Amino acid sequence: MTPIRERLAAFWAGERPAAIPYTTYANKIPSDWSDPVIQQMFADGLGVLRFIPTWTTTYRDIDVIDETITTNDTPQTRQIWRTPVGEISATWTQNWHQKYFLETPDDYRVMTYIVEHTDYAPAYESFTAQADALPPYMITVPRMGRTPLQTMLVDYAGLGNFALHLYEYEDEVRRLYDALLVKFRQLAAIVAAGPGRYINIVENFTAETLGPRRYAEFLLPVYEETMELFHDAGKVVGVHYDGKLASVKDLVARAPFDMIESLTPPPEGDMSLAEARAAWPDKLFWAHINLSCYELPPEQLKEEIWRRIEAGAPDGRRLAFEVSEDQPPCWRESMPVILAALNEY
Repeated sequence: MTPIRERLAAFWAGERPAAIPYTTYANKIPSDWSDPVIQQMFADGLGVLRFIPTWTTTYRDIDVIDETITTNDTPQTRQIWRTPVGEISATWTQNWHQKYFLETPDDYRVMTYIVEHTDYAPAYESFTAQADALPPYMITVPRMGRTPLQTMLVDYAGLGNFALHLYEYEDEVRRLYDALLVKFRQLAAIVAAGPGRYINIVENFTAETLGPRRYAEFLLPVYEETMELFHDAGKVVGVHYDGKLASVKDLVARAPFDMIESLTPPPEGDMSLAEARAAWPDKLFWAHINLSCYELPPEQLKEEIWRRIEAGAPDGRRLAFEVSEDQPPCWRESMPVILAALNEY
């Protein structure tokens, strides 16, 4: 094992690593990894997460069409899903939604057909082959999609529309939720049986978009059901919670997932690492370092990292740091300082 892989293995096991791990998503640092600064960070222990699916997706009686359109001189990507019961479409500008798939009750019925006619199959050999070919500073992670409600909210309808749809189209929303839940169970079984010690569920959850009542109704039961499957297979499971969590902290304490990934202190989040550790003493935290921290002078940045370790991991366990949201400003100067702080601590 390389140092970063040893550190992560200890972190995932709830043990004390030689140093607190520090990782980045592959797309959050410049793409030229031959840069001497980046190479030195790899040598100093920076890890790079590579998310690779352990399954393939196929569709029955569905045509998926991708095209580029121009609106007000701005190029957009448009995706159309055509089925025997109708079609739906969405558009993006630079990966940001401009139009979501779900706008009417008929759209929900079409999406329910699509979900019911989507199939998953294992792709373990492909995952293993890619993992074996990666350099030693890269870590492969099987990454699942969102749970059913988060899929509708984040991917299919958008926050503004979904709040109205949940009230106005409740029957259609619940039928789609039920269809998505069937597929989520199938996918969970495939992922649980496959390679990879750590599983990431990319929820993109923040509590002000849902609230405690809906969390208890729609999210908690899914976690309670599927985490048992993962744990029986020896997996460690993290959920990507990158926003505010204080209003659901008691429910999160009950949720049986192992880790909160991308946990972000204020001002983006609303719980410090000390508050999070008090609320969830046994959970792993793969914490996102606020982007504003990267602009601190080196000594202040180092001291801030040490304070966060003392708050989130007073015993040196169950804490890692990562870059998971945006490329840090001043990364060339600041990321090496963070690595030095972790290695010196």
